[in-house]
Amino acid sequence: MKILACDTSNKASSSCLWEDGKLVDARFRNDGLTHSQTFMPQVHELMEANHMDYATLDAVASTVGPGSFTGIRIGVSAVKTMALVAEKAAIPVSSLRALAWPCRKEEALVLAMIDCRNQRAWAAGFLHDKEVLRERADDVTEIAKATEAWRAEYAAQNGLQPEDVRILTVGNGGRMLADVMRGVEVREDADEIRAESVAEIAEHTARARLADAHLEADCEQAAATLYEMFPPAALMPVYRAKTQAERTAKEQGKDTQNIPIKYYSTTDPEK
Repeated sequence: MKILACDTSNKASSSCLWEDGKLVDARFRNDGLTHSQTFMPQVHELMEANHMDYATLDAVASTVGPGSFTGIRIGVSAVKTMALVAEKAAIPVSSLRALAWPCRKEEALVLAMIDCRNQRAWAAGFLHDKEVLRERADDVTEIAKATEAWRAEYAAQNGLQPEDVRILTVGNGGRMLADVMRGVEVREDADEIRAESVAEIAEHTARARLADAHLEADCEQAAATLYEMFPPAALMPVYRAKTQAERTAKEQGKDTQNIPIKYYSTTDPEK
């Protein structure tokens, strides 16, 4: 399965080519330039350097948030357009899950946190890649309370003391949690999302969905089925917090439409 995976949800932008569980090539950029300047040239250069045509891909994957509102809009819009033109599946990946992914084998609650200013963070907690603390945008003190409650419950269920349950944070919001909660480990080298994580999650997702449909990933019907499961038009941002435009409109007494805050799919039973 060939996947082009991308992330623009924070300051850095990254993209990679991934095939059958292995990284083919990757690009990572965090030099202060905006994603509107760097993202598409980065992707095209990656494709050209590897003599890859968009038509040969099985799917395109993108982080959809939460994270930088502008970055998410740029990435989702670009990936949606690429997938529509190439008629390929567009697989959404949570930014927080991608951030936590490299630590999924740790014996710990991996708390992915992205700073969204004013002592607030986007956060989600994962235990061996199972989401046990749902995505939220909240004050760090509230995130700490939710984490403490989960740790106490998990410890009681497993005959442990709460302090014996490891809490490992990744992302630039983790340091704020360590300031208000004891016993938190901060992974200092894990602030950025890597496209490789996005690609691997997307492949796991795609293969699982195809297996549910009783199809092999390399069968003739796989690409068409994935396109039906993950249509490009359904790729949507996931903000988990109100944008500045929404906050301003509310202050001015204007009506606003709700921003989508879930991953849309034509086959999603909760849609």
